[in-house]
Amino acid sequence: MSKVKIATAPCSWGVWYADGTPSGTPWNIFLDQAAEAGYQALELGPDGYLPTEVDRLREELDKRGLEACAGTACYKFDLYDSMEGFRDRLDKLCARIAAFDAKYLVTMDESDSANTPEKKLLLTAEDWNRSLTMFREMGKYTLEKYGVETVFHPHLGTLIETEEEIERMMDFTGLRLCFDIGHHAAVNGSWQHGDRSAIDFMRKHPEKIAYLHYKNVNGEVRRKVMEGEMTREEATGGDLMCDLRDGIVDYNEVRDLMDEIGFDGIGVIEQDVPNATTDEAFEIAKRNLAYLREIGLIED
Repeated sequence: MSKVKIATAPCSWGVWYADGTPSGTPWNIFLDQAAEAGYQALELGPDGYLPTEVDRLREELDKRGLEACAGTACYKFDLYDSMEGFRDRLDKLCARIAAFDAKYLVTMDESDSANTPEKKLLLTAEDWNRSLTMFREMGKYTLEKYGVETVFHPHLGTLIETEEEIERMMDFTGLRLCFDIGHHAAVNGSWQHGDRSAIDFMRKHPEKIAYLHYKNVNGEVRRKVMEGEMTREEATGGDLMCDLRDGIVDYNEVRDLMDEIGFDGIGVIEQDVPNATTDEAFEIAKRNLAYLREIGLIED
């Protein structure tokens, strides 16, 4: 049987950046609604969105019955020649994560030079090796200095998104994954219900799945992207991701696979809702949590 600790994240309220955009949800409202929806843990989200002073953040979480399960580091790695370029930011974030006894740093690439397949074709072997070396050094550094495991988040529109890129990254760096089921399917899957791309990958690499993001893909939007009716950028800024019940990935199969591989870790219900209002996001977060309880993926 799997053991999953369910959490949420600011992006489920349409918060992708430290200033609260695109939704504009105030951080205190996010915390209030996350607790009211029934969540007990959360990713800290974009660094600087929630209070960064440990005592203040602890007070805000404690009074709502919430705990931190991970921090998030999304960097434009193509701006740096080495980890020294962002070490100060990394130190401050990891010290905060460790103060809450959280064990994970979720990191994702946001490089402008790699956000489309066309741009990736222009990357040299040196470009790839520099980025992969930074990922490897980052993982070694956070674990040795802070006891925090860096888990890499493959993501649509970044340096690491295809199965080939993910496997190359894992082989080079030794890092485990924050595996985002929706983003994997949105890059590597079809548009039809029952798509198994994410499930098959998880079954192939169970020892590398340290941490999960539960997300699902709107099949009609995915079809438009695949058939050239919509760009990837239009899809990600729109309604590419949908309620867990409604997308191309069958979460009954996800539940069964988690039991099969004996997954024991954190699962973040993390739906991208860039166009939802704060209250709409709140309702979506409640629906997704209720659905996973309904199908028995999590217990009350």
